[in-house]
Amino acid sequence: MIKKLMIFPVMILAFGSNNLNAANPYVDCGIGAALFPNTSWAAVTSNVIWDAGTTALISATASEDTCSGGAVETAQLIHDKYELLETDLMMEQGKNLEALTSIMGCESSSTLVASLKNDMVENLSNSDYVNISRIEKSINLYESLQSNKEVKNSCSVVI
Repeated sequence: MIKKLMIFPVMILAFGSNNLNAANPYVDCGIGAALFPNTSWAAVTSNVIWDAGTTALISATASEDTCSGGAVETAQLIHDKYELLETDLMMEQGKNLEALTSIMGCESSSTLVASLKNDMVENLSNSDYVNISRIEKSINLYESLQSNKEVKNSCSVVI
């Protein structure tokens, strides 16, 4: 009963936006957007059921441009496969690294992969690395991709 009461106001907010060009956090952000990119009602419902929409709201508040397309898919892959990506990056090969470069629309090259590995080495060399949470590690990797020159030059998806 409580979940039903929570969903109604959220759905009003989700579908009652005055600015049609603005990202709607319950539709365009969070887990719901990643799972149901073309079905608004399912995205809203998923976001509300998953965590009352907090992930969607945080992603929209932190950076509205991350709430659609490849940026969401990239962040989701990093979060879901972090440890495997870490290994692939250090080995400079692997299916998770291939998936990452594919989602970002990259023309994979040895220069790009070496640059991504250097970013991971830098993240791993942080003295607090062993103490930070998995989500913080994922955020650090995502931010490394955002600031990486080779990613900007080789990849078509803006993250």
